[in-house]
Amino acid sequence: MRVRYSFSSKRTGHLENIEKERKKYPDIVKEILKISDIILEVLDARFIDDTRNIGLEEEVKKQGKKLFYILNKCDLVDLAAKKKEMKEKGLYPYVLISCTTRKGARELRTKLKIEAKRVELPSEEMRRVQVGIVGYPNTGKSSLINFLTGGSAAKVGAEAGFTRNMQKIRLSADILILDTPGVIPAKDYSHQKQDMISQHAKISARDANKVKRPDMVIQTIISEYGPKIEKYYGVEVHGDGDLLIQEVGKKMNLLKRGGVVDEDRAARYILTDWQSGKIKV
Repeated sequence: MRVRYSFSSKRTGHLENIEKERKKYPDIVKEILKISDIILEVLDARFIDDTRNIGLEEEVKKQGKKLFYILNKCDLVDLAAKKKEMKEKGLYPYVLISCTTRKGARELRTKLKIEAKRVELPSEEMRRVQVGIVGYPNTGKSSLINFLTGGSAAKVGAEAGFTRNMQKIRLSADILILDTPGVIPAKDYSHQKQDMISQHAKISARDANKVKRPDMVIQTIISEYGPKIEKYYGVEVHGDGDLLIQEVGKKMNLLKRGGVVDEDRAARYILTDWQSGKIKV
């Protein structure tokens, strides 16, 4: 019987369903770690700390398996500053990539092939080296597979939580890649705590169209990246999220009857721009 994994940031069921979802998360992590020889943790290069799963990293190391930090969306950051940050954090090995511009493809493929040769298999005929790809929703796991294979082997969607089932994809004659649903660690998952919801929306782990209070997410983002957001939209709001929503709503003609700004539409417009990477940090 084929196992179907149905958890991700997209799900919006009742509390009892949320509890079931939380219980499933450790099971798939255990399965991925058990069958994989190498683990690629896909991080958003803009938000390294926010998209790391420390518990998973510790378990990978505990099992003695190789962990690579894959910093996706590097076209949206200052590369020199990001390399310095990784050195200060002591996170090795890592590869900076951009699935959009195809930066880092050769480097990652080369490192994977080198590491795959070091894996001790039961026998040459029994199986391929298996590479598990893990990470938060919408960090670009499926895009990474297509990036590596040079095709469209993995289905990709812009919506967080698009991948539902584990996909096994052949990278080469001796390497098999495992694509998995994006998951938020159970301890961080919440449908009620606004700070967690805002944090996950900021890193695109929750889709802009699914967030109940986009205005609060906007305030979280502008408090951290105010000058860059104001520059992008050509406004001066001095870190005031409500004022930003008003100004962008007027500029983009996101109005209700009577010329009043549709605050929900304007907030989601800004959040969509943010999640799509239009506003570089």
